[in-house]
Amino acid sequence: MEYVNLIALGCSIAAFALSLIACARIGKFVRATADTDLETLANLTGDIAALKRTCQTLNNRLNGMNKATVPQEQIIQQMLEHQNVQQIHRGG
Repeated sequence: MEYVNLIALGCSIAAFALSLIACARIGKFVRATADTDLETLANLTGDIAALKRTCQTLNNRLNGMNKATVPQEQIIQQMLEHQNVQQIHRGG
């Protein structure tokens, strides 16, 4: 039974130490962002939105979901030229 109390005490000390570390990190973040004004925040928000659009465009391009850069008439013309090519049939 004494081991259970020691394990509980150890867990409590570990939890307290982790909460002190978390408080220190939060304090560091608050000090680092204390001089941030609304204009800077708005600029950062706009930059993040621009980066998001760029990432979405790149992902769509990589996935093939963007509009074709070749005009529709050129695609139809290539398809018609391809149909004019005689097919080679192999005898079996």
